[in-house]
Amino acid sequence: MREKIHQHLQSIDFFIQSYQNDSVTINGGLPGIIIFYFQLHQVTKDEQHYDKAIHFLEILYDKLETEMPTSYLYSEGLGGIGWFLNYIQNFITIDNAFDTPEYDTMFFHVATSEFKRGNYEFLNGFSGILLYLLNKKSTDTSLLSAFIDRIHTEIFQLDTPISFFERSDAQHEFPSINLGVSHGMYGFIAVLNKLYTKRINCVKCEAMIRLVIDFTFSHQKDYITQGTFFPNRIGKGITESIHSRLAWCYGDLGILTVLLNSSTVLKDTKLQEVVIELLICTTHRKDLQTTMMNDVWICHGTSGAAHIFQRLYQKTQIDDFKFASNYWYLKTLAQLERSSPQIQQNPTRLGGYARRDMTGFLNGYTGLGLSLLSALQTDFMDWDEMILMS
Repeated sequence: MREKIHQHLQSIDFFIQSYQNDSVTINGGLPGIIIFYFQLHQVTKDEQHYDKAIHFLEILYDKLETEMPTSYLYSEGLGGIGWFLNYIQNFITIDNAFDTPEYDTMFFHVATSEFKRGNYEFLNGFSGILLYLLNKKSTDTSLLSAFIDRIHTEIFQLDTPISFFERSDAQHEFPSINLGVSHGMYGFIAVLNKLYTKRINCVKCEAMIRLVIDFTFSHQKDYITQGTFFPNRIGKGITESIHSRLAWCYGDLGILTVLLNSSTVLKDTKLQEVVIELLICTTHRKDLQTTMMNDVWICHGTSGAAHIFQRLYQKTQIDDFKFASNYWYLKTLAQLERSSPQIQQNPTRLGGYARRDMTGFLNGYTGLGLSLLSALQTDFMDWDEMILMS
């Protein structure tokens, strides 16, 4: 397996260089590419990969000088770029131009605006901004604590506190609660875990974490008949699909991984035992159709599941997770091996490398490459804070 992974890493390197990706966003553009090359250098020790990281970093700086995003959100704007600039200081000494009191004021202002809109999600809401602010050494923790105060007050003054998480969207007639990590309340819980770890307003963080935990388990499904533990969305008029993803963005794997982290930070051994038992059950879900593994990408594909199970094995040393990780890595490689040498046009076709322009992180070669690197060297997995898995 290692030899095949190295071969595909070479292909990914080729595809990234053969397409001019000039996006500055963290999930679709240059930041993910730069992280990939820094990590590739860490694993292979090939100085060419370090040089490529520097090359793409220079391109990113040039783009930021002319096309600075107006958004402060994580996925599409400065929140993600700021997180990236902090993270790569693990590899190179570099200034974060957004690490100033003036920018902090704007980040908190935008986070407050999103909070007032009830937009708590990670990728495009206030939780992603909080992730960035948490990773800045210069952030005034009293401001983060005050922000948590406001959220806590808003939630627990409601007749039904969990209703804070109800949101409307174009696909559903009535407001509903999204349980996903990417766009739902488990992205918020993952950030609360981090706030708690840093001893920021622990009592109120725990109250909100416990609220969501209780709500989640009150809607646990029968795994034997349903094939999954938790729904993707809860609300009036929601019709559940007969299948549920085994993925980062939606489904049991992302939810339970965040819950496992909650059990660790809260030192709740009973919760930890329950969550590990459920996670072990997810290792038996191996059908591509029922798990909805319709591509190889990080977001909701086979490489994402492989990496998360690898992360779970690293954390627990439970062999079930190692076996599951190897299974999904082999499925990823099998899909890639079935492709022709030419780049296919369909980005979700099983067994096919996708379009040449799919070089981003969440749905592209960069994330795939980082996941494959995790199979080779578990010492360099901290990049997955990008998806709140660490």
